[in-house]
Amino acid sequence: MNKSEIKKEFEQFIEFGHVFDRQTRLFLVYFLYSKITGEAFEEEEPESDYFNYLQDSLQKIFENDNLYKATKGNEVLTKEIINDILKWVRRTDKKIKEENPFYQEWKSFEAWAHKPTFLWKVNWYDAINLLKKEYAREEIDTQFYTEKLKKLLPQAPSNVEEQKKADQLKSKSDIDLIIDDLLAQWDALLTAKILAYQLQQLEEEMEGFSNLMEKKLDEYTQLMDIVSPFAEDAGRYWDMSRGLWQDTGFSILEKYREMLKEEKGIQELADMLGKMREAQIELEEEIYEDVIVKKEWVKNLALREDIGGIKGSNDISRVLPSEAAYLADQDTSTAFYQKFADHSLLSFYYEGKEMKTSDRFNYYSVQKQKQKEKGPFILCIDTSGSMHGKPAQIAKVLAFAIMKMASKENRKCYLINFSIGIKTIQLNDIANSLDKIVEFLQMSFDGGTDVGPALSEALEVLQTHDYQEADVLMVSDFVMFKIREDLLKKIKQEQYKDTKFHSLTLNKKANLEVLQAFDNSWAYDPEQKDIIKLLAEDLHKLSEGKSIA
Repeated sequence: MNKSEIKKEFEQFIEFGHVFDRQTRLFLVYFLYSKITGEAFEEEEPESDYFNYLQDSLQKIFENDNLYKATKGNEVLTKEIINDILKWVRRTDKKIKEENPFYQEWKSFEAWAHKPTFLWKVNWYDAINLLKKEYAREEIDTQFYTEKLKKLLPQAPSNVEEQKKADQLKSKSDIDLIIDDLLAQWDALLTAKILAYQLQQLEEEMEGFSNLMEKKLDEYTQLMDIVSPFAEDAGRYWDMSRGLWQDTGFSILEKYREMLKEEKGIQELADMLGKMREAQIELEEEIYEDVIVKKEWVKNLALREDIGGIKGSNDISRVLPSEAAYLADQDTSTAFYQKFADHSLLSFYYEGKEMKTSDRFNYYSVQKQKQKEKGPFILCIDTSGSMHGKPAQIAKVLAFAIMKMASKENRKCYLINFSIGIKTIQLNDIANSLDKIVEFLQMSFDGGTDVGPALSEALEVLQTHDYQEADVLMVSDFVMFKIREDLLKKIKQEQYKDTKFHSLTLNKKANLEVLQAFDNSWAYDPEQKDIIKLLAEDLHKLSEGKSIA
């Protein structure tokens, strides 16, 4: 990004950051972007000890190699990290100011610094007593200022009018010089105390923030290793506000990643499920418009350009000379007036031509074949006790494979795991569903089987905009009671809309009455060798329109 794009992206902080001044906030944004991306910007550095210390503190974050590994070529993640740092700067600055133990003294200093000289004559001893409480004599010699003020204060203006006259003088009086010197020393000592406090607090806050960033970057890098290359828009998985993911979560994801490497058929299965909707072709009609422009010269009698001929009229201005001659003789003038009354005087008529343009619109339509976008799907997985063992492992690895495929292709995928109740996960939204995914992969399958709630949820999701063209896959041992009549009726209604219901049975014996509700059913012995490979081959045949033996 160039400077103008950076300013626009972080405009809210630059204009309304409530920390430092605007120019310093702008410099901070450029500084952070430059440190992360390596792009240099020429900008005047602010003169502030506190800001300089902040810059030095931030170097701890930029010492992490994972920062550059994660953000290289990733503009989204770069902006996310900068925003997190800016939020921390604002939050820390506000906390330091609110907890500042020298706030009351600073307010007192501000008040004394704005008192006119004649008011010092009345209250000067209060200022001296305050300084005695706050500072040792080695820091500020209050005895010296006491003696000087006692000697000089009688010369001070005694009212507002005298103060105005004194203000008009170009040179300050001795009393003003003493007061200025006292305030300057007080300001220096107070500023040093506040700065020391700020730097100490900033160091403590930075220690915690840099550790958080380091852990977050380490875990983010691990996560990207697990989900890449199936998560091209990796920046959307960065979210400092969610806190840190537990190591157990990463270990379970790592475990299933290794399982997925060993069982290539699972990945093929996930890909084939995704292509079932993709293979369909739809017609798209496009309307085109042709405009035919016609130009021609048209006569216009209102334009007096040329003589067009002779006609009868009573227009004296256009009458022919031969007609006007009737007026020369008294005997013929009566005939002239008669012709005038009858509009029959021979007269010239004029005409002109103008260009007229007219448009004619022709409309026609063209039908084109359009490949449907890769459609969404709903995955229902039985997590009852009868699925314990190899069936549960196959179901989990299948869910993990679909998670990666959905992330890679940015597709909608809805997971419903059910036993006597249901739990749901948006598999394509890893950033906001990772905790649930980890919980699902770690869970033990137990409880009874009630397919009703899962099918009800799937049918409701099919009514939403995102899943109107979804297909449904149910993975179960289908050791269950039959499906309710009301649900069967709704399933048939969805099937009329071209929604497909698939079943994958991981059991030698299943309730055939239940399986009759599905468009396609596969039954496999979970202990059978290469079960996933066989299933993937069947799906491949189905996608090509072949029958399954």
